[in-house]
Amino acid sequence: MAIMHGLAFMSNSFTFREDGIVLHLAQTLTVALVALALYSTTLSSSTKQKAAGSRALVCGSLILVLNRVASYSTVCREEQLPGCTPTFYGLPSASISSVSLAAANLAMVWLVPFAVLRVLRRSQSHRGMIAKLWISIGMRISMGMSAVHWLLDSIDGSYSASVAVPGKKSDWSDLRIVLARMAVGIALGGGFAAWYSSPFCLDVAISKPPPRPAGPVTRSSAKARVGAPQHTAVVLGYGNAFGAAYLVFVTVVFCVLYLAQQPMGGIAISLLLIKLLLCVEAFDSLRDALAASSLLPAQAIMMAILAYLDYFSTGHQFTLVSIQWSTAFIGVREMQLVICGVIVALNTLGSFILASACVPMAVLWNESLGSRVLRLAPESFVARLGGAAALYVGYHAVVATSSAINAAVFRRHLMVWKIFAPRFMFAAPVFLVSAVVVLLLATGFAAMRVLRLGVNVGNVRGLPVARDNGRV
Repeated sequence: MAIMHGLAFMSNSFTFREDGIVLHLAQTLTVALVALALYSTTLSSSTKQKAAGSRALVCGSLILVLNRVASYSTVCREEQLPGCTPTFYGLPSASISSVSLAAANLAMVWLVPFAVLRVLRRSQSHRGMIAKLWISIGMRISMGMSAVHWLLDSIDGSYSASVAVPGKKSDWSDLRIVLARMAVGIALGGGFAAWYSSPFCLDVAISKPPPRPAGPVTRSSAKARVGAPQHTAVVLGYGNAFGAAYLVFVTVVFCVLYLAQQPMGGIAISLLLIKLLLCVEAFDSLRDALAASSLLPAQAIMMAILAYLDYFSTGHQFTLVSIQWSTAFIGVREMQLVICGVIVALNTLGSFILASACVPMAVLWNESLGSRVLRLAPESFVARLGGAAALYVGYHAVVATSSAINAAVFRRHLMVWKIFAPRFMFAAPVFLVSAVVVLLLATGFAAMRVLRLGVNVGNVRGLPVARDNGRV
């Protein structure tokens, strides 16, 4: 897939149609995933393997649908006209987001936390305290403030464009600044602080013993009642302790990126998070259905392709004119070089940052605190994390190298500064940012912190072994 993506830069026509090529690559890989899941359901003999195959089939089918939905959002390059119709701002001739799109973005405030909690429900991780407080409440508040910020921004822009009376305008700038700062403050000061102090989504439930049968009490039944346990402790979320803990960190990163996107971009990056969760769940289920040791190469490649696909869905092309400079003033009143530059970078590279942050979940997902690999050979588990990160970075390295080679080969081409040089100018920061995020932030910091805390808890003597459903 990486080689096919890189070969597209050998032609200027393929280069400026990269959004369509990436969509076809993503759909091809997803169709292969669906076919493999369907194959596993027909060959599996056990009920558990068939259920895992069916779960992978459903997840893959949803990814197919969401990829097509995400491809609807686009901005057009000059070379693509007149065969392309821009839809990112709602209307082909619009330069600001419509109020209807900003109102539709409000639906993501409910959809994204619902999808996260739904994924955590299978392992009962949604019962953990941090999941209840952050995902159910804090995440919704942060996303709600971001969505309202963009709704007010669309109202201001639409009102200014429709009213031609001098001195008469709608101005919600002060409230928008407050909402943006509070959204980031809740995400970092609330979500990140809660995750850093206690990342695991665990809870303990006490189940009552079954009722005693009616009838006369004999000596044998009396002895049985004395020896029988009165209550049973159930650890909820034990079976997916590492994956759920890391997912909380991903939701914090998502909330910051969600604010940096315009309304249609917020919808697109919300769908990207849902697709990445479906990807993780699909490959994990497929491993169970096929009894395969690892599907990391395919999973890392799919995450990289989804990042490119949603780069175009968030209203960007690999051209300088597609950079959304207006986002530089989110939460600020005047130009501040460092802060405004960081905000524009988050807006432009948001899909790559989010996908890079999700890469360790390919290894951590459905790993329990009682994992034998972590207790007996933790270095091999860390090597798997490094391998997943290397595969993901390798895809971006192939694309960046191909764009550099073709920019050098076509240096005397008539369209070199229109197509080939800008493509390399974007390929370099995409590769560097993806490598830094996945290697340092995601794997080196977040994943290693979750592993260190988990190993310390899992090595406590007397901790019972967890079953698949989280009971001990």
